[in-house]
Amino acid sequence: RPGRCLARRPTGAMAEVKKVSVNTDEEALIKKRLLTQTTTARPGADPPVKKLTKKYVAYVNALAEDDANGDGADAERAREAWLKEIALYEFNMGRYRAVASANAREMEQYASASAAVDGEVCGTKDEIAELKTDLDGARLDRQHKEEYEALRRLCTQFPSRSDTTARLASLEAEIAELETESEATASKLDLRKKQFALLLHLVNELQGELAEEAAVAQQQAAHELEEGEMEEGE
Repeated sequence: RPGRCLARRPTGAMAEVKKVSVNTDEEALIKKRLLTQTTTARPGADPPVKKLTKKYVAYVNALAEDDANGDGADAERAREAWLKEIALYEFNMGRYRAVASANAREMEQYASASAAVDGEVCGTKDEIAELKTDLDGARLDRQHKEEYEALRRLCTQFPSRSDTTARLASLEAEIAELETESEATASKLDLRKKQFALLLHLVNELQGELAEEAAVAQQQAAHELEEGEMEEGE
C-alpha cells in the first residue's frame, strides 16, 4: 500500500520567511511608487515625497523671507500648506499600510487555501492508489472464481466419488461372482472331460470285446461249416 502523502503546509519558520519576503517586496514597491510618477493621480505631477519636500523648502524660504521683512504671514501660509501636505502624506501612508495589511491577509488566506487544496489533492491521490489496489485484488479474486467455476463444471461431468466407489464395489462383486462361476464351470468341465474320457475308454473296451466275440463267433461258424461239409461227404 503506498505511503501516505503529506500536505505541504508551511511551517512557522517558512511562513515567517514568506511573510518577511512579501513585506520586503511590498516595501520596495511602495518606495518605488513614492519615488516615481506612479503614485500621482495626474501624469507629470510630483510624487508625494517630492511635493512634501517642496512644501518644506517653501516653508523654510518663507521663514527666511519673514525674518528679513518682519512679516510672518507668508511663513504661516507656507507652514499650513506644509502641515496639510504632511497630513495628506500620513493619510496616504495609512491607506498604504491598510492595503499592505489586506494584501498580507490575502496572502495568508491564499497560503492556507493552497495548503488545504494540496492536502485534498494528496488525500485524493491516496484514495485513488487504495482503490487501484482494491481493484487489482478484486480482479484477482474474480479470476480465481472463474478458474474455480471452470474446475467445478469439469468435475460435474464425472460421477461423484461415492457413486464411483459404489460402482467399483458392484463391479468387484460381479467379478468375484464371475470368478466363482468360472471356477465352478471349470470344475464341471474337468469332470465332464474325465467322464468323457472314461466313456471313450469303455467304448473302446466294448468295441474290443465285440470284435473278439465276433471273431470267436466267426471261427465257430467256420468250424461248424467245415464239420457239416465233412458229414455230407461221408
